[in-house]
Amino acid sequence: MDRFNVAVEVVQNAGNILRQCSLENAEICQKTGHQDLVTRWDRRIEQLLRNEILTAFSQDSIVGEEYPPEAHRTGAVTWYIDPIDGTTNFINQHQNYAISVGCWEGSTPLFGLVLDVERETLYWAKHGDGAWQNQTQIHTSGRRELAELLLTTPGLQYTFLESHPYQKQMIQLSRKVRGVRCLGSVALELCEVAAGRADLFVTMRSSPWDHNAARIILEEAGGAIFTVDGGELPLDQKSTVLALNDIELKNRILCV
Repeated sequence: MDRFNVAVEVVQNAGNILRQCSLENAEICQKTGHQDLVTRWDRRIEQLLRNEILTAFSQDSIVGEEYPPEAHRTGAVTWYIDPIDGTTNFINQHQNYAISVGCWEGSTPLFGLVLDVERETLYWAKHGDGAWQNQTQIHTSGRRELAELLLTTPGLQYTFLESHPYQKQMIQLSRKVRGVRCLGSVALELCEVAAGRADLFVTMRSSPWDHNAARIILEEAGGAIFTVDGGELPLDQKSTVLALNDIELKNRILCV
């Protein structure tokens, strides 16, 4: 049984469920505060993804947002899943949210899937096979001058307004680029860079399930991804993220 085909089927099925669901206020809970939310559907969809994947591949490991890893899984293949990336968008807009599934064998990427649920758009990439938006191959933009670049970030507050070690650098960067946009979903914004509709992405906080699928798509589309200080992006830890349409931009962005 092919992992990629199983992943596509289960992600599409989960997307169908989310498009048809209705959300009641009683189903919304705070995690750490009023800007960090979870719903019954986050948990339900993650459980669906876990059950389908582990039924097909019982020794694989799963790292997800809502449930802890199962210690008895011993396989070399790990799935990183986010059932709803962009939960606030799901709650307030019922659009601009995604199901994200990345599959890795050790430190080697196998494939990544990001489903823009409401637009029924599947971004996907297999390692070494390029990146795709549904059946159309995508590539990062050719823009290289800072004044031409569109920067996207999932959280304007904690990127530009809250105090952190990179705040001054981020504000300076925002003044040098053509514009700043905020979609509110790490996975979808990385796919925007992959598809050439944005050129840079930055966030001060991201988890492996947020970016480990979309990073495969981005790199297969010609982009590059690091931590904000230019280091290697860890596979299994929370971190900052800097994504570029081309590695050529790295030093110029870091020196802003």
